[in-house]
Amino acid sequence: MTGCSVQTSTSENGKEAKAHIVWPEPPEQPRYIYEAQLRNQADIHKETDDEKMKRMLTGGTANFGEPLFRKPSAVAARNGRVYVADPPTNSIFVFDIPRGHVFQIGMREPNRTTNPVGLAVDRQNNVYVLDGKQKRVLVFDSLGLFLYAVGDPKALTKPAGVAVSSDGQRIFVVDRGSVEGDDHKVIGYSPDGAELFRIGPRGSGPGQLNIPLAATVTADGKLLVLDSGNFRIQGYDLNGTYKFTFGSLGNGLGQFSRARSIAVDQEGKIFVSDASFNNVQVFNPAGNLLMWIGSAGITNLPGNFGLIGGVAADETGRLYVADQYHRKIEVYRPADGTGQGNN
Repeated sequence: MTGCSVQTSTSENGKEAKAHIVWPEPPEQPRYIYEAQLRNQADIHKETDDEKMKRMLTGGTANFGEPLFRKPSAVAARNGRVYVADPPTNSIFVFDIPRGHVFQIGMREPNRTTNPVGLAVDRQNNVYVLDGKQKRVLVFDSLGLFLYAVGDPKALTKPAGVAVSSDGQRIFVVDRGSVEGDDHKVIGYSPDGAELFRIGPRGSGPGQLNIPLAATVTADGKLLVLDSGNFRIQGYDLNGTYKFTFGSLGNGLGQFSRARSIAVDQEGKIFVSDASFNNVQVFNPAGNLLMWIGSAGITNLPGNFGLIGGVAADETGRLYVADQYHRKIEVYRPADGTGQGNN
């Protein structure tokens, strides 16, 4: 299943630009429907006349206009909240959709985020922020209050991603390593900061890694690692034991070129974003391609991505896709009406 249906079209420099709303295109059965674009407060809350007047009188700003972020590099979502990491502003923006409110976490010293590059959320709605500068994971509760940190800066070279088990008892830090070194790895930690195991080193053999960028944990307890330099996804158990792999280099169906992020939903579907294709490929748990979502586009329309980045899936089955070029998060919901779970 591939492609999309066209909802609207416009013109850009004499070329047609299309908004893609439903994936895949008819006559195939729709699987995902474009739902929203998140860039600022206006995308989840319409400012009332009273709010506008109050803001003008107090000299406040409403964040109704330009995107809040400059380079949304990672995204996570759960329980109606969408978390966006923006390294250029050292910020974690939180879109609280049920309340129509946007706020930030990680702003308080001494545990302020300085270069957030990775995000994850556990079943208790705790938020795990990988800070590339501090080389540790900062953990916040659902209110944004700091809980603890894990990670040894001396053990990490260039941390790029974070994943967590649903119960929060396994925290995985992805280290893309140095250009020349063999320090390409994933380190598993417990909440008390103890290092449990390492996956690696650099190589192309089963279980080895080459420029790993991201990871995620499935509902049935598998760790999936985006092994970008080897153009593949590798699977492990939560103790770091290698289990399987899929993917290869190329521009064909199910292949990877510049894979950037990975996510998984409650049903086990695997989502992989690729900056060469500017789309998200959707695989079943066995690694077989089901469809893709998105295409390259310099016009900021639904389904068009200029520089795709992080992806996330929440407990309702919704998919969240970060685009660094258009400075947006796009939201897609399952077309079958499922996705009301609260696991």
